[in-house]
Amino acid sequence: MTGRVDPSSGGRRGKSPTEQEEAKPFNFIEHNFPRYGPNFCPGWSCYPTKSQPSSQPPPSQLPNPAQPKSTTQSTASSATPTTPAPYRTDYELSGSYVSLECPSPPGPPACGPDGRRGDPQARLANYLRTLYTELALKEPVLPSWVHPVAPGVLCPARLEPELRLHIHSHGLNEAIGVDQILTPVQTKDGPFLEAPRRVLIECPPWVTRGALALRILHGWSREPPWPPRGQPVALALFLPLAELRGTIANYIGKELLPRGPPNPFASGFGGFSAAWNSLEALKGKLLIVLDGYDVQCKTRKSKTMPRDVIDLLEGRLFPEARVILISVTASCTELLPLMQRLITFEGLVWGRSVSLLGGGQWGAPTRLIDTVQSCRQLRNIARTTLGCLAIAAMYESSGGELPTDELDVIASVFNCVAANSSHTQVTELGRLALFCLKTKRSTVTAAELKMYCSAPETNIAGCLDRAQLFGRTAKRKSDHYYTIICPGLAEFLAANYIVSLANRPGLLAAEIAGLAVGDEVEPEILKVLNFSMALLGARAHLLLSKLTPLWLSPQTIFSLALAGGETEANLTALCEMLGISKSPPVPPLEAKPIWVSIKSTLSELQGWGLAFKSPTCTLKNLELVYQMEKNLLLESRNVMDIFLDALSKNESVTTLRITSLIENEVRDSDINYLASCISKALLKPRLESFELILTLLEEDPPILKLQSVVTALCRTIPRQPKLSNLSLDLGLCTSQLVQICATLEKCPHVTRLSLPHLRCERGAVGALAALLTVRPLSYLGLPSSWGARDDPPSSSGVSMGSGSGSSSGNSGLIKQSSLTGAPSPRSYPAGIFSSLPRGVLSSTTNMGRSATLPRQPMEGPPDKRSTDSVISRTWYPTPACDGGPHNSGTLHELLLAARDTYSRLHGLDLSKAQLSLEDSMCLGETVRVSTTLHSIKLEGASRLSEILPTVLGASESPCLQMMSLGSPRIALEDAAVGMSARALGSCITLRLLSLDGWSFRIENVGTLASVRGFLSLTSVRELGLNNCRLNMSMFKSDVPVQSGAYECRSVVNLKLAGAQIIFADHLSMKGPHMLPYLVGFVNLRELDLSAPSRTGFGSTSSTPLILSDKDIVAFFNTLNNHFSHLNTLKMCNWIIHLDEAVRTLKSVAKLLKSSPLSHIKLDGVVVMDRPKKQRIEPQFLHAFLANLPLLRWLGTTLHGLSEEQITTLGNYCGDMRGMEIDVRLSDSTIENARLMTSSLGMDGKFDIRVSTFGTTNSILIHIEKTSTKSLSRK
Repeated sequence: MTGRVDPSSGGRRGKSPTEQEEAKPFNFIEHNFPRYGPNFCPGWSCYPTKSQPSSQPPPSQLPNPAQPKSTTQSTASSATPTTPAPYRTDYELSGSYVSLECPSPPGPPACGPDGRRGDPQARLANYLRTLYTELALKEPVLPSWVHPVAPGVLCPARLEPELRLHIHSHGLNEAIGVDQILTPVQTKDGPFLEAPRRVLIECPPWVTRGALALRILHGWSREPPWPPRGQPVALALFLPLAELRGTIANYIGKELLPRGPPNPFASGFGGFSAAWNSLEALKGKLLIVLDGYDVQCKTRKSKTMPRDVIDLLEGRLFPEARVILISVTASCTELLPLMQRLITFEGLVWGRSVSLLGGGQWGAPTRLIDTVQSCRQLRNIARTTLGCLAIAAMYESSGGELPTDELDVIASVFNCVAANSSHTQVTELGRLALFCLKTKRSTVTAAELKMYCSAPETNIAGCLDRAQLFGRTAKRKSDHYYTIICPGLAEFLAANYIVSLANRPGLLAAEIAGLAVGDEVEPEILKVLNFSMALLGARAHLLLSKLTPLWLSPQTIFSLALAGGETEANLTALCEMLGISKSPPVPPLEAKPIWVSIKSTLSELQGWGLAFKSPTCTLKNLELVYQMEKNLLLESRNVMDIFLDALSKNESVTTLRITSLIENEVRDSDINYLASCISKALLKPRLESFELILTLLEEDPPILKLQSVVTALCRTIPRQPKLSNLSLDLGLCTSQLVQICATLEKCPHVTRLSLPHLRCERGAVGALAALLTVRPLSYLGLPSSWGARDDPPSSSGVSMGSGSGSSSGNSGLIKQSSLTGAPSPRSYPAGIFSSLPRGVLSSTTNMGRSATLPRQPMEGPPDKRSTDSVISRTWYPTPACDGGPHNSGTLHELLLAARDTYSRLHGLDLSKAQLSLEDSMCLGETVRVSTTLHSIKLEGASRLSEILPTVLGASESPCLQMMSLGSPRIALEDAAVGMSARALGSCITLRLLSLDGWSFRIENVGTLASVRGFLSLTSVRELGLNNCRLNMSMFKSDVPVQSGAYECRSVVNLKLAGAQIIFADHLSMKGPHMLPYLVGFVNLRELDLSAPSRTGFGSTSSTPLILSDKDIVAFFNTLNNHFSHLNTLKMCNWIIHLDEAVRTLKSVAKLLKSSPLSHIKLDGVVVMDRPKKQRIEPQFLHAFLANLPLLRWLGTTLHGLSEEQITTLGNYCGDMRGMEIDVRLSDSTIENARLMTSSLGMDGKFDIRVSTFGTTNSILIHIEKTSTKSLSRK
């Protein structure tokens, strides 16, 4: 039977630590049986090892011998004890068996009082408690600039850290105390976090982590039990990894423990090795606190982590012990998988900062506290002890005035802590600070400080906080570690070093290039650059012009430019960084202009406002995305006003587009402010084109919701004499359109008007017709316009389906006698709208079919003919407006005014507009009789009956030059093909024809004669047949093509991207296989045979065409033999698999040496060496670059290349015989751009510009020979 004395008897409080260290008499049992410990006495009762020798506990405090064993013992696993007695015995050390979950073996009564004297583990714990208390209460050495403070307030024991659970690790950011680090936590929001075994405390780089470690250890050594809840800690070890050179046991035994009598193991009763070997048995009662992982981690050069530290972190050493690891943020990522709780250390709590501001007492001036609390920059400085003391010293020296700007705050702190420091000293320490920021180091050693600084013991050392040393060797060598005293000071010192290099461009460029460590620049480096720009001021352009290697985003460039100021040189450098100081290189084969889109955020508005003030700005096209916010701050409006003022002084922007998405329940005041912004933007000088797109998200908004915007437009447009092109997409009602038309009647300078998504009510059409009559316009666009909801429906019976030669819609179109009283195919019941952005979806149940139908299938019965429609006749009627029925509504008045003798309308755009059958016939007559209409756009039609009258009217048009009828839903059979070919061939003035997406089903050989007649008679110079399908069911794919079967001498630009020919055996011919059919185009200068894109918008899911060696060689051989005038070739998205890559590329290179090609576009080309299963796009491009004698420009877009292939491509670009090459790397990084351009920038033969601005997720590399003057094609 064993028993334990109740600790409430006061046995623990009897002796002091000094009395416990006194020598005791010789213990025979301990001397002869060391394995059993000092308390082992067989057959004797076990007495407590820590009771007073002068008094025995009363019998009432002894356990009852008859009581069961389970009631007299306490297990260590009890988290919440019920009585004080078992809980105290849970944390007290009772010999080497303290953690074995069983009572200590019995010992003699004589050894009870002094039994702990011989326990190595107990002696180690007692000494560590004394050591940690001494270190935690030790006052640090204060620098000379610190004013007197109360005694003891700066010791680590008084540290009050602000600890919070990491938001990304635990989903909450709740504050916890030091005593809660190892305990279960019940959060305010409800989740319960269990007690962790391993804890990671993430610290910012400007805190002294040793002080936090001592604060934790002081909590354990102060008065057990610790932590107050959960399993208590019996023994705590502290490992400063920065001082660790060998094993953990060696450091504790030989470095942490002193020599001589103070050593707890000097008396000879058990050594440190016995205590170390018994630590494994402590399990969860052992706590190990580690600091300095960032010093020993693998990211530091010439540093290796000791093996047993790795074993400790990975759980092989002391697997059940509890571990607290204190480290900086930069080295926490690799440690997260090993930890169970992540805590962030955010500096001092606010209450402690307030105390330190008053010198350690609650006596700081109220004005000082209020100023610090209201200024974020001062509040950040006050998160450290020395930072608080620096603010207090600044407040006293400045007479109660403190700066609030971030740079001024940091500069004042520096002047306080490092007063009278020379420029050389600041520069030297700044160089060391920049090195630490680049390598993400938070500490520097004394040796590094001496290596970088010539006088480290001067006042400049006031910027650093010296950490405390713990080991004997470190103290002897004075191997101190230093950290910065407050946040922002390291960046300020590094900025001073950058500023010192402003007049040495070579060194400055080298330092800037060294800042680009990864794909993104770290926030600390950006702050360094920001401080540098502010310190340089008027000379900031010297630094801004060197930042190209960092590939900064426009927002970052704007923040830097704002810090530098608005001098002319700085603004010029800003425009050069943005790529708008000179006209950007526009690829010759790109028709779309370059636009810059600006969001109405503070940074973009401020930055672009600066750029627009520069006289070197050459930007032409600008889009402002106005973000309507419900809680629009006054600051945002002020910045918008500043931006508009800068825009009003800019003379380069000639095209302005303003778009905004207006949410529900927007206030009228916000719309009124938007209207005022539009007025200011419209008054910009030299503004030639203005587009306004406002979209209301309300399902049924008030009709006059945007009336203030309309009023502002009507008031401002007459005051802008340069404005010639106006586009308004506002959902205008009839009254608003009448108001705008009345204004435009007084504006002769506005010649082009576009009104997308217009609801064509009778009053609206009448207003536009009156405008055409009074104020002749040269262009009118009504794309996606739709009829009024109250238009009276008629009963035509024309189908909504996709039009064809046999449809009832075509039959009604030809039989003009049936048009009288016929219903409009676009007239719907009241309340039904089309599937357009500003209408509700049409009801498919009422219309019979969906308005958006897929392409008609090409397959059909072999005996199908168009005999059921009069469209098959050899004659066709002249399209004419049946004035009686059509005069009742829709677009009759407008088209009647357009074909008036005095009309000046040159262009009309009705793409995706809702045209009734009567409207189509009226439009056909307009095209036929108008003497001024030069261009017509009817893209996106869903039925042939919508466009066929226009095609027929073009046959008699005296002036039509451009016709764009692209639509993927148009399918023509023999009769329609023949009719259209004869009509288009008769239009002798037509120069540009686009039939993109059409499907032609030819089953009659006579139809081909009509097509040949069109090709031989037409005067079209540019023919667009992209994504067209030609189904020739009367031929098989193996029928040879006669040379010159399809001869055309007028077409010089042929677009066949994605087009295909389908034969009777269901084989299709695409891309280069179609070239034999084109040999009759003898004057062809530009050819597009690109394949459909396989990814992104507009991609196709059809089986891709894979080209072989034979196909490629035959293609270029045909080009050389039959296309002697061809100078531009587009062959995008080709897939080429070569079995004999070397031989094939040599053959292609030989053919290219005699090729007339000068411009080539190779986007998305994939070239594979099939035997080696390797991609060889660089070798394929090299064949063009090195062999085309007349090459002037080559453009390509590549993705998925390895770094080696990109480097190879860069080397090949140096061999180009042409003038320019544009390489776009999709889904790539800046590092790949460097790899490609590294070999080209050495010899100075090329002008290289790399741009990530405006290229979405790709990088554009423009390489140009320095002698290039022009890009004009032959």
